[in-house]
Amino acid sequence: MSTSENKQSIKKQLTAHYNAMRKIHMRDLFMHDEERGKKLSIAFPNLYIDYSKNLISSETLDLLIQFAKASNIESSIAAMFAGEKINVTEDRAVLHTALRSKATQKLQVDNIDVIKQVHDELNKIKKFVTAVHDGNFKGSTNKPIDTFVNIGVGGSDLGSKMVVDALASYRQNNTRSFFISNIDYESIGNLKETIDPETTLFIISSKSFNTLETITNAETLKSWMQESGCKDINKHFIAVSNNLQATKEFGIDSENVFNIWDWVGGRFSLWSAIGLPIALAIGFKNFEALLAGAHEMDEHFKHSSFEKNIPVILALIDYWYSNYFEVPAHAFIPYDESLKIFPDYLSQLFMESNGKSSDLSGHKTEDTTTPIIWGAVGTDSQHAFFQLLHQGSQMVPVDFLAPLSKKGDKKHHALLLANCFAQTQALMQGEDNTDPHKHFAGNKPSTTILYSELTPKSLGSLIAMYEHRTFIQGLLWEINSFDQWGVELGKKLATNIYDNLNANIANQEMDSSTKNLIELYKKAKD
Repeated sequence: MSTSENKQSIKKQLTAHYNAMRKIHMRDLFMHDEERGKKLSIAFPNLYIDYSKNLISSETLDLLIQFAKASNIESSIAAMFAGEKINVTEDRAVLHTALRSKATQKLQVDNIDVIKQVHDELNKIKKFVTAVHDGNFKGSTNKPIDTFVNIGVGGSDLGSKMVVDALASYRQNNTRSFFISNIDYESIGNLKETIDPETTLFIISSKSFNTLETITNAETLKSWMQESGCKDINKHFIAVSNNLQATKEFGIDSENVFNIWDWVGGRFSLWSAIGLPIALAIGFKNFEALLAGAHEMDEHFKHSSFEKNIPVILALIDYWYSNYFEVPAHAFIPYDESLKIFPDYLSQLFMESNGKSSDLSGHKTEDTTTPIIWGAVGTDSQHAFFQLLHQGSQMVPVDFLAPLSKKGDKKHHALLLANCFAQTQALMQGEDNTDPHKHFAGNKPSTTILYSELTPKSLGSLIAMYEHRTFIQGLLWEINSFDQWGVELGKKLATNIYDNLNANIANQEMDSSTKNLIELYKKAKD
């Protein structure tokens, strides 16, 4: 039997199994197996994954693991770690895992020692961060730097912003961090009222150094700094880029440019020099701990059997829901104020990676790929959209995330966890009531992810777990998780429309709606 035939055979078995499973209530699964909660859980240093409240049985997992093996998942994982060009549409390797590798590891790609490159750059970051924190890197008026402003967008913004916010309790010295991404001038206007130009360092994060939003914002802030009396741009602007010519033209000397390689995808880049705002905020040692936590998850992902492999198991359950239950969305609810930006980060990670409809061979995929990813922090979300999760007509699987311990009032934390655990229980078991308005059907799936406490290391493991889960999803759907062509068309058209906004007559070849919108702008401007 060929690989394709084997996969189709397993899919047929999964379809038959789905038709049986959709008639079963999770209450009965728990009733018939008192150890289900422990059996369907995996412990990892600083993390505990309970996936028992999902619409699965041991047969479900067996079939899904068979499907993963028939899909050559193991060899694809090995190919990624080996530096093979698995990003086929852009002919690139995918090596964010190398960014958190140990210096003793070896990896040659195109006859280049990638690990040495990574650690040389890490040493440069360490030296710079230390100089800033020690007060040896000063602004143009010889005042120490105490404010960091990252100018980026997408992957050059969201990952670092999420980590800096999540690890605020680890902030070094009396410093502040800001992130500018939106091209709406309001964000810059508000920033200018908040920061002191004499003590501010701007980090321009752009691999190409030609991203419209980033360079426009950077040029505007550069002009403001010069108007404020800054005579030495190099004392206040550094860059993370691989376009040395463009950074030089902007006015940044090469020693103030930190490198990022083409095999680093934007939404996987916080481990690289793109994470410089993280190191500046929490210190280089804590940044190293973040990398170490991710590396620990990398090793687990690379070497664990599928039966105990956290990213693989979670991705297989995702595939089960998308392809058989046809779920429209997946919610991520952190019961941790520190992770309030995490759902936004995961939205980009999953939907930019796997929001695709073409398979690796360029044909329209037959699978239902990534659902809509959304969420918000608990307990706020309980009083917002949990009505839909409990009694809505659509099934929405949920990831609940929570710390087992946290600094602060113990009563508050116990109540926080009580709410988190109660929601998972309520979604699973429901509650019968003769009044249909008060009836809870239950049988709504969720996964609970606990961490001992939110530290740089545990956060690193958590992020890496979701990265690898995304990768496995893509392999199961046979799509490329590492390109993002879908963002390009709007960017290209924006340039043409911008020209028309400033022209006397709109391009007559445009559609009537766009022409009308342009004219409305011109009338409002006048």
